[in-house]
Amino acid sequence: MDTREIAEYLLSLIERSAVDEGEVYVRKSEGLELSLRDQAVERLRNKDEGGYALRLIKDRRMAFVHSSDLRKASLERSVEKGVVLAGAAAPDDANVLPEPSEGGVEVETFDASFDDVTFDRKLALLKDVETLAFAYDPSISKTEYLGYGDLKAGTVIANTKGIFHEGQSTSFRLSASVVAERDGNVETGGEHSRSVLFDSLELPSKIASRACWKAMSLLGGTTIKTQTVPVIFDRDTGHALLAHLLSMVRGDNVAQGLSALKERTGEQVGSEGVTIVDDATLRHGIASRSFDAEGIPSRRTVIIDRGNLRSFLFDTRSARKAGFETTANATRDSFRDLPAVGNTNLFMDKGGSTPEEIIRATDRGLWLVSLAGWWVGINPSTGDFSSGAQGLWVEGGEVAYPVRNVTIASNVLDMLAGIDVVGNDLYLKDDVSSPTFRISEMQVGGV
Repeated sequence: MDTREIAEYLLSLIERSAVDEGEVYVRKSEGLELSLRDQAVERLRNKDEGGYALRLIKDRRMAFVHSSDLRKASLERSVEKGVVLAGAAAPDDANVLPEPSEGGVEVETFDASFDDVTFDRKLALLKDVETLAFAYDPSISKTEYLGYGDLKAGTVIANTKGIFHEGQSTSFRLSASVVAERDGNVETGGEHSRSVLFDSLELPSKIASRACWKAMSLLGGTTIKTQTVPVIFDRDTGHALLAHLLSMVRGDNVAQGLSALKERTGEQVGSEGVTIVDDATLRHGIASRSFDAEGIPSRRTVIIDRGNLRSFLFDTRSARKAGFETTANATRDSFRDLPAVGNTNLFMDKGGSTPEEIIRATDRGLWLVSLAGWWVGINPSTGDFSSGAQGLWVEGGEVAYPVRNVTIASNVLDMLAGIDVVGNDLYLKDDVSSPTFRISEMQVGGV
């Protein structure tokens, strides 16, 4: 059976069972992972996966059952098992399934040429990246990783309240990490491109040159004294701030009282130059979709509008617990997972300055090129931010020298309030993206 037939059959079984309501989630996917070294295939893996999950609710008691066995007998056993488990679970008023919603848009998330892209074309991309990296400069001594990946998936979400959605999606990724060496100094630099369309991946020349520049720009880095200065986040490091903010606007953290922003909707929490959006409806966005993991039509949600906190991100359960409406932000990593709150295309909207203008307008400060460890200890209740960093020191509006072994520290809300200029170079290559921006003051810890 295909995904639709599986969903329809499971739904019919649930409707004849003793539960009050039920949901079916079916997903099949296939893809490739490929890595290269010295112009030869280093690793090759085909990924084929399929399965389904059920949420069955009786008297606000919920059971969750999943399986990769798609035979009819297995489908029947899963429903029977779920009915028994639902009767034994603890009741929770938040155990409800969403009703069908009006509206929504059909979002383009599928490359119809997926099956026509030959293995040789995929391999050629990696070979070109490696060749161009070694030709970039003699300081590039080796590659750490050169990888390509793709995925095609078909999904059906249905429930007994009338929701029934099916869709297809594709994704492609090209990645490179290189090593630069000079005078005993060694640095690494990486770059990647992700796209819904194969032909929209960045050219190998851009991947190679960007990775090489990052590695070489940090060679010979020196330490600096601890001080408070302006800090420039470029479009490759700015996502760290947004990831911390995401933990504070996730509906599950809001519902549990774990977010420092819980009672601050309508308040100014950032500078007027800061607008942050989660938009699942972007054409060919890497995280775009027509509906979320519960079957709710996708939408665009403005989280912060010119510094003003407008919205959190919710799925059905967290919205019910917090007293809000869902924002269609239910996600699942696989059919084995319950839906949970997550972002789609989350980004800081672009401003009007070029990155070069931001640097020229900085009399003295740090331009971040690489961050490390910023994800450790994310705490939505405090918003504290800390990360190891490497970058380029700016003096008189010009790059002076590379800097290493420093730590930057602040608080997310102080950082948002301190953003005094935002760049125009927003590039949505990930599900969390930002343009270059400058924070007027941050503590930079050195020696």
